[in-house]
Amino acid sequence: MTIRFNKNFYNLKTVEKASQAYQGLADFKISQNKKVITVKLENIVPTAKRKIEDEFCNYVLAMMKQ
Repeated sequence: MTIRFNKNFYNLKTVEKASQAYQGLADFKISQNKKVITVKLENIVPTAKRKIEDEFCNYVLAMMKQ
């Protein structure tokens, strides 16, 4: 699964912190270019597969407000 965050709205530090909070549910590989932060999720826990993308994105958004 791949999730992309636009760097005009999100920052790398926040995405990295969020991935640490979710580390027990999947393996995260984070990369970036000038415009996008890309998060690749692998080995997702079966019970989290249906919801992890939405929940992770919501978590990152909430962290951006702090």
